[in-house]
Amino acid sequence: VQSRYFILPVSAAAVGTIIGAVRGSRMAALRFLAENAHRPPTTIRGWYLYNKTKNYRRMAAGLKHGGADALRLGVATSVWVGIE
Repeated sequence: VQSRYFILPVSAAAVGTIIGAVRGSRMAALRFLAENAHRPPTTIRGWYLYNKTKNYRRMAAGLKHGGADALRLGVATSVWVGIE
């Protein structure tokens, strides 16, 4: 078995992780902004907690979407390698 058959699914999953993490993070940041646009913070502590919460939600959504896209792209590439 050629080595590229082992490399392709792993590299596709890595690319899917990066793409999914970036897209999921951006989407979560925009969703957080839309949900909280009606009540912006007024104090320094409020802005700190606002950005902290937004960043945690971005990281969580990035990991979630990154894992999903990695799985999806890895399975699709594995199927393609299997067919080939």
